[in-house]
Amino acid sequence: MKSLGISQALRKLVGILDEAKIPYMIIGGYALTAYGRIRTTQDVDLAIAASFPDIVRTHNLLQRNRYQLPSAPHRDAAFFLAIDLKNHVEFEIWTEPDGVVFDDELLKRRVRIRPFADDFEAYAIGPEDFIVNKLARKSKGVDDEQDAASVLKLQEGKLDYDYLMQRAKQANVIGLLQTLMQML
Repeated sequence: MKSLGISQALRKLVGILDEAKIPYMIIGGYALTAYGRIRTTQDVDLAIAASFPDIVRTHNLLQRNRYQLPSAPHRDAAFFLAIDLKNHVEFEIWTEPDGVVFDDELLKRRVRIRPFADDFEAYAIGPEDFIVNKLARKSKGVDDEQDAASVLKLQEGKLDYDYLMQRAKQANVIGLLQTLMQML
């Protein structure tokens, strides 16, 4: 029953972002399913490409739509929490995800996924940017490296390796990426 609540909550949030014309993408565990690996997670991570005024506007929209928002938007915060009380789902809404450069290329490389077994589609981070995001996390743990390694392995031959190397270099994780690739 929990996945039904998550599906409804994600559908609602994506609808709000689409209506406000805020570019978004699912990152984290729910994006991982698009690349062949399922991992349980307690919350849903989304990244939005937004200036600070748009972040404030998004925050206000969520408040009006009855999300619980534990803190006000802050310029220096990399993310903020939004809790859908009706569906009991917590969202981390990232405004500055680690290793991710919000530009036209990144947005063009997002993929449409069906995160649940229904007709709902949403944007997810592209596989190359997913790998870099996982490797660049400041609070990186074993799960993050395993997630990145699984996408490298499961998407072998489908990745744009030039783009992946370029983004890894920008995020200062090129050495870690090369080590993972050699291990695989």
